[in-house]
Amino acid sequence: MSTPTRVPRLRGRQDEITALAGAVDRLAAGRPAVVLIEGEAGIGKTRLLSEAIEMARRRGLQVACGQAAELTQSRPFGLVMAALGCSPRSADPRRAGIAGLLAAHGADGEPVTVTSDPGLRFRVVDALADLVEELAVPGPLLITADDLQWADPSSLLMLGTLAARLSVLPVALIGCLRLFPRGIDLDRLITALDAAGAQRLTPGPLGADAVTGLAADLTAAEPGPGLLAGLSGAAGNPLFVTELIGALHADDAIRTAAGHAEVAGAGEIALPPTVGEAILRRAGRLPADTLQALRAAAVLGSWFTLTDLATVTGQSAVPLSEALAAALAAGILDDAGTGLRFRHDLIREALYADLPAGVRRGLHYEAGQRLAGRGAPALQVAAHLGRGAQAGDETAVQWLTRAAREAAARSPDIAADLLEQAAGLLGPADPRADQLRAERASCLMLAGRITETVALCRKLSGPGLARPVSVSVRGCLGQALIAQGHLQEALRELDKDPAAGAGALAWAAHARLWLGDLPGATATASRATAAADAAGDDLAASVARSTTARAAESAGRPARALEVIDAAVARADESPGRAGHRHPLQLIRGHILIELDELAEARAALDAGRRVSEELGVRWPRPAYQVFLGFARMIAGDWDDAVTELEAGLALAAESGLSYARGFGRGVLAMIAFHRNDLAAADREAGAAAADLADWSPEYRVSWAAWPQALVLEARGEPEQALAALAASWDRCAASGHTLQFPAIGADLVRLALAAGDSARAAAVAAGVTEMAAAGSVPWMTGAALRCQGLVAGDAGLLEQAAAAYARGTRPLGHALACEDAGRALLAAGHGDRGRALLDQAVTTYERLGAARALARAEAVLRAAGIRRGPRGPRGRPQSGWGSLTPAEQAVAGLVAEGLSNPQIGERLFVSRRTVQTHLAHVFAKLDISARAQLAAEVARHRAG
Repeated sequence: MSTPTRVPRLRGRQDEITALAGAVDRLAAGRPAVVLIEGEAGIGKTRLLSEAIEMARRRGLQVACGQAAELTQSRPFGLVMAALGCSPRSADPRRAGIAGLLAAHGADGEPVTVTSDPGLRFRVVDALADLVEELAVPGPLLITADDLQWADPSSLLMLGTLAARLSVLPVALIGCLRLFPRGIDLDRLITALDAAGAQRLTPGPLGADAVTGLAADLTAAEPGPGLLAGLSGAAGNPLFVTELIGALHADDAIRTAAGHAEVAGAGEIALPPTVGEAILRRAGRLPADTLQALRAAAVLGSWFTLTDLATVTGQSAVPLSEALAAALAAGILDDAGTGLRFRHDLIREALYADLPAGVRRGLHYEAGQRLAGRGAPALQVAAHLGRGAQAGDETAVQWLTRAAREAAARSPDIAADLLEQAAGLLGPADPRADQLRAERASCLMLAGRITETVALCRKLSGPGLARPVSVSVRGCLGQALIAQGHLQEALRELDKDPAAGAGALAWAAHARLWLGDLPGATATASRATAAADAAGDDLAASVARSTTARAAESAGRPARALEVIDAAVARADESPGRAGHRHPLQLIRGHILIELDELAEARAALDAGRRVSEELGVRWPRPAYQVFLGFARMIAGDWDDAVTELEAGLALAAESGLSYARGFGRGVLAMIAFHRNDLAAADREAGAAAADLADWSPEYRVSWAAWPQALVLEARGEPEQALAALAASWDRCAASGHTLQFPAIGADLVRLALAAGDSARAAAVAAGVTEMAAAGSVPWMTGAALRCQGLVAGDAGLLEQAAAAYARGTRPLGHALACEDAGRALLAAGHGDRGRALLDQAVTTYERLGAARALARAEAVLRAAGIRRGPRGPRGRPQSGWGSLTPAEQAVAGLVAEGLSNPQIGERLFVSRRTVQTHLAHVFAKLDISARAQLAAEVARHRAG
């Protein structure tokens, strides 16, 4: 078969090439870039991607290339593992270690499953993202991903995670995809890439001049009018043009004379009407054994190995390799290094579609059986048996189930699809179908497909369901409904079976807590604890004990709460594989310690819990860990670092959809913004917090939305509305027994009530705070009670005692506010020296915190009393430049200059990778730079100075 003698140039794509060159330029300068190339099959996406790869390689940049294929969609992380070279045989221990995670088996030799290790998928995601960061430290890295429409869900998840980290990495991501098919996982990735600033390229049909140029390249001559007229049917698709000319060459139907190429016989030979027919006509000129091998290869997929082809055809490798040599020479196949690949998916699809449907099914089934006999991976065997099996096929059901359980921990989306295939092969009366679909519901839940989980569980629920399956389905449905915030509905489901297992009882207690039913939550948690201990259910035991601890904390007994959670942590530490820590016990322990004014120990607990979650791959609590670390820093007066931690937590919450962490984090940001006198930001964040926390009980710090909202209303001259907002929050807490919130909001509510002339409300609030504080000896709670009493009584002595109580704790803002109240009262009582001393303390603290609003108020009190303070130095940091960096930001910048990656910096500074990333984003903005290399130069300049 004759073929074109020249490699065609890239025609008609100057705009796209310019855009790709710009992306490579940005990458070479150390800045991130994201490009998505979208278009129909054959339009030239892969060719454009190849041009970008060559540009990067010519500039000495690192390149990692991956390509997905239709029949490898069930291989977890297949696309990114191939791109990054992660295999057990890799000489790089990092890459080999990641491959080892995917090949993990338990101590009994069985595959790791969704039950035995539900966090493995996210551990692999984090390991791959960390590898990318470390690879990018020595120099910029380009990652390409072709045929994203065929990529497995776990690879798409990992690429989306990477997109969130790109802002401070010298990494570029260029992906290609067809317009169809497009599933929910791919849509999520595209959304993440768009958020990272993706540039969209959509190459359209080639113009007439480009088609003429391409035809000239392929024929090594000037195309004549007859040939060009025939090529008009290609609709400007470069692959179609190429295959049409290839088909004409195969028919020896092109005549070249005097530098012109024309269709022989002035167009008497008909051109194929479709690209598929053009491909088949061209392939039909190949030797019979080559065509037969290609058809078998098309069943295997876009990419295949000679060993697999020999297995499914029953032939030896030598004659097969000889047969395939003709396909390589004809440009049908390409050498892919470790195997062979069809030059384009459309070629493979044309050969595959030419086989009758029944023949295709039979070939797939036989391929699955032969691959199974050779000991091929279960996922590969199942992919073929699933396409070829008939209803009732026990062998296929077994392989699909086995493959699903192997894939579950690494890619629950894939497992869910395989389990549905297996269940679909069983008869409607076969009870195993319900069991497989119940298992599928657990996979959907782990994959974050909550809506689908609820729909499947509802469909499965019914009187005919076997009891073990019914218990599993009801528990899964309850958890899914809780995740959606449908707490009442979740509780109804979890309470339906009085004899339900420990897991259902534990989650029912959890739902009651979130609904504000403290007695009910405590009682149900007690039953769940007993059932979990009897059954050895470590996860249920952690959920139940944490609910008991939270209920005690919410009821104003934090010391008792700490006893309970300490016991839960000790039990989880001893559980096999630390399974008890799959519930975030250290998160609960951390915020109990914050309430007890043990901030250093609280930060240690939160950091330890964050690390355990990362090690176990339990991803959903991570936003809450970040947010509470930010809260602890806000309480300690480290507001700049608090904002960094909070922003990192909010970014994680946006990825996971954890509305409580998002709402509370925004409430804390609103309080910081208010005290910094940024009322617009405070109002914005408080409003967003209120929306996020609308369906949560007062225990979940709903006050942290109402509180800043009330302060903003007061600042804008609307004290009545401010009082109403904060009083409503107080009343909700009081009605449900959530007295933990009383000391936090009490003093401001007393102030507002007194200003409105509502002395009864003010006295009741002071009494509530005093009762709450009397339950323990926590400095800030004692200070809050004394402050409320002093404000109600107008007693300067009580206010002085409040300031002294706060001084014994770790809350500088609370101490400063108490000093301000006491100082004002003492000045009014004629005790000028004592009053001025306390106001000086308040002013000094406000200056350090950057609490501009309180600072202006305290200084106004001093001026009104005729007190003039001496000259002051600069207040706070500048807004930009090196001097604007916080100590933590300077530490991160210094480690970047030393060449450390974000994960390494996090390990060095004992903070999360996300915190490091947020610090860097702030540093880049303050210094007006966009690359780590620029930051390293800036650090060197300041060190030299």
